[in-house]
Amino acid sequence: MLTDYRVRQRDHLLEISRALTAQLDLDELLEMVLEAAAEMLSGQASLIALRDPDRGDFSIQASYGLPSAVVPYFEPLLSDIPDYADPSRFHIPGLAEKLGQVVAGLGLRLEQVVALPMSIRDELIGVLYVFRAYGGRFTANDRQVLASFADQAAIAVYNAQLYERVSQEKRRLDAILEYSADGVLILDSAQRIRVFNRALSRLIGWSASEAIDRHHDKIIRWAHLETDRDLS
Repeated sequence: MLTDYRVRQRDHLLEISRALTAQLDLDELLEMVLEAAAEMLSGQASLIALRDPDRGDFSIQASYGLPSAVVPYFEPLLSDIPDYADPSRFHIPGLAEKLGQVVAGLGLRLEQVVALPMSIRDELIGVLYVFRAYGGRFTANDRQVLASFADQAAIAVYNAQLYERVSQEKRRLDAILEYSADGVLILDSAQRIRVFNRALSRLIGWSASEAIDRHHDKIIRWAHLETDRDLS
């Protein structure tokens, strides 16, 4: 029979897995991961730092249990992050000392910190930190538990970043089509209009709102075609 500890760990991992398949907002999912990680390790706070793919530096993306006003003061913990993702040898030099200096200036009671890499296919994309307000050291088992949450967070971040890149590219292409000097019409397989830009509206007198979702033949009437092939 599973112990209470293992049951809670299993339940948290199942909840996060369901959240991934439900495609929650990235911020909501990271908050869930951080709260679960802190609870599983009896921590009072946690945060996730993500790596900028272009510059290579890290910045704090989400936190739990910390007032938003103090979160920027934890930036020193992001220095000297190693450039590898193996959890068994991942180590940030002087991490405990950096935490001590940060909390001393803020008056926070956080005494211990553990950090593990978030990676996708051996590529380091971020770091997950958990903090405790008492002096007990994090054990090897604690690190193993945290690694599960770091893996889940890494998947969430990777999927969200990929989705955002695709969305940005779509918005860019939509803008190009919308403001093109040429009339642009895009149909689906049933010949219903899906894209109808401004230039085409000026050419034929139909607005996009009137044309979208209507069949091609209801909007476009050709005076002359230089082909024997019909649209279908």
